[in-house]
Amino acid sequence: MNIAVLGASFDPAHNGHLTIVKNVLKSQKVHRIILMPVNIHPFAKRLTEARHRLAMAKLLKGKNIKVSNLELEKKSTSYSIDTLRILQQKYPKDKLYWIVGSDYLKSFTKWKDWQKIISDFGLIIVARNTQINISKEFKKIINTQDFSKNIIILHAKKFPPINISSSQIKQKIKKGQSIKNLVPERIENYIIQNKLYS
Repeated sequence: MNIAVLGASFDPAHNGHLTIVKNVLKSQKVHRIILMPVNIHPFAKRLTEARHRLAMAKLLKGKNIKVSNLELEKKSTSYSIDTLRILQQKYPKDKLYWIVGSDYLKSFTKWKDWQKIISDFGLIIVARNTQINISKEFKKIINTQDFSKNIIILHAKKFPPINISSSQIKQKIKKGQSIKNLVPERIENYIIQNKLYS
């Protein structure tokens, strides 16, 4: 079985995450997706309390979409490679991929053991906008190394992205504006009930 991991802050979980998940499953390259809320962000991003982010991620659960609290339980900085290695012990017969948005390509080489993420596991690159040529950008990063068998690219033409950001949602909430088209209704209700971001 092919399993893909979507690591994110889920602060809040939103329709952009849902679109990525649906597109990856639609590609038929992957059979299951694990949503992985990050505990301590490697690039020192300030995050909402873990229990809320985990609860919102769980509201995205569905057929072939699971949620893991593995990184939250670690209580330390979350590195994708470490998470993949732990998951490999749990799923020794499965092929694991890490999902990354095309907007992270330029900073990907700053990730811990980024070459190992590709060579020992796999990478699914999801288009975040229609302007970027993902294949071309990625070739610049990996130079002459041939990791092509472990790379899946979901191009914007076939898998149209929607550009939604957590910061955009938080700003709207602070201004008292509607977030109806940005998050599923159950997540909107959770945010209201728990008075998040206001």
